[in-house]
Amino acid sequence: MAGSGVPWAGYGYTGSRSRLHGVHRCDVAIVGAGLTGLSTALELVGLDPDLRIAVVEADHVAAGASGRGTGLLGPRIGPRVAVARRRYGDDVARASYLWSVDAVRHVLDLVERHRISCDLTPGGQLVVASDEEGAEAQQREADAARILGLPIALVPAGSLPAVARHYTSGLRYAPAATLDPAALTDQLARLGEQRGVTIFERSVVRGIRRGLLTTVSTDDGALVADHVVVAVNAFGADLKAPAGVVGLRVQAGVTEKLSPEAIEALDGLRAEPLIEHGELSPYFRLTSDGRIVVGGGAVLRGPFGSVAPAPEKLRSAVRRLSPALSEVDIESTWAGPVGMTRDGLPIVGRHPDDPRLYYAGGCNGHGLAASIYHGAHLARWIVDEGADHLSFALPWVRSKAPWVPRGRLVERVLDRYLAHLTAASDRSGGAGRSRNDRWTGQGIHA
Repeated sequence: MAGSGVPWAGYGYTGSRSRLHGVHRCDVAIVGAGLTGLSTALELVGLDPDLRIAVVEADHVAAGASGRGTGLLGPRIGPRVAVARRRYGDDVARASYLWSVDAVRHVLDLVERHRISCDLTPGGQLVVASDEEGAEAQQREADAARILGLPIALVPAGSLPAVARHYTSGLRYAPAATLDPAALTDQLARLGEQRGVTIFERSVVRGIRRGLLTTVSTDDGALVADHVVVAVNAFGADLKAPAGVVGLRVQAGVTEKLSPEAIEALDGLRAEPLIEHGELSPYFRLTSDGRIVVGGGAVLRGPFGSVAPAPEKLRSAVRRLSPALSEVDIESTWAGPVGMTRDGLPIVGRHPDDPRLYYAGGCNGHGLAASIYHGAHLARWIVDEGADHLSFALPWVRSKAPWVPRGRLVERVLDRYLAHLTAASDRSGGAGRSRNDRWTGQGIHA
């Protein structure tokens, strides 16, 4: 399936990378071989080819969220623009959205510049509402975007593409694209290695000890570095990862190959995926080999493990999309780990007590562009000895997210809340909604 644009296509583990054995001295040690860690490494060697850079990974390249995404590359970060205006004011809301546009352009340029084969298809994204309440929310978002001068277009029902004619309105976002995130992650690793980056796999980091130099320890070895980047999202609670990031697992799936008639009925879906308005609502994209990748299934707490493989919700969502899909089935499902924060904003920053310890994460299911762009900014921070290349007007440049309580009681409450969201989405036919501003209000895209 390599090159199909499907995240389970087999990219990532090559079997050729060794474990970390012994003590290795380097300039920069990076924990995590996902999109954030590998984009940081590649940017670093581009800025200074003489840097000694080592990446250490608990499993293998693209084993985590970076290899399990659904491949939607698009703008938007944090809460909706209308919500961001209320929270942060117009200047910050505008700067935040335009940063997300720059992040998409950065990834498009990266893929073109390095000729990365990852099934990239440039286009747009269409977020659609299925009822009047959703249409009113989209009108408010379009009004806020117009006031701020942002490139978000409201699409009335009569102007929606044929595959979306049963929706009440839409918001069109650009630039955007679809791609195979596992393939992209794998290629970033290979490009880094060609330029001298060392990647150790199957080497679980047991601790990070700060001192004159920082030591990253595994069972069989250690990296001693001037700078350390922790790029493990919600996977490293004990590794000085940013506080306030909660790990969730979101179900996604892919259909069997579609008939030529079904593909014709979905004209335009590959270049412009559909994302239903609301939390946990389904979203769809068409792959290059004629399958639909669909997200928005069950969601569970914790970044590790799988989601129940029952594909009923995903199958129902796909079949509602078009009469031509009335008999199509889901061929495979998987769990996409995401890092969530209470305020819907990611984290990119430095340890409050050690400016040489950097981290990024918590992109709330919208990390394909943001995680790679964060890596580029982290690299510039390191090379320029702490000069800040992200404006402090951006509210996610911080050392931690809002506090998240821990404990069994809290976990049970969160489990019930997630079950409530899933059930509400089921009752509404997939168009789950939430008025809670602590969530992004833009859906969770594993």
